[in-house]
Amino acid sequence: MKCPICRSGETRPGKASSLLERGGVTLVFQEVPADICENCGEEYFSEETTDRLLKLAEEAVRSGVRVAVRQYAAAVPE
Repeated sequence: MKCPICRSGETRPGKASSLLERGGVTLVFQEVPADICENCGEEYFSEETTDRLLKLAEEAVRSGVRVAVRQYAAAVPE
């Protein structure tokens, strides 16, 4: 897709890091699947990936994590 930020680059599948912060909790997820603009580097996560990141973040907060760096793991089909 054409990048809506720079309007000149095309996005390509790749991996990115995602930083989530809220209420004193900081989480970094590495190796997250994303579409990345080849021109400006802007990263776009799919709705499915975003939903998974938010679920993982909620689980981390419930377990008492304050700061964590984690490897992204896609949901395993049941």
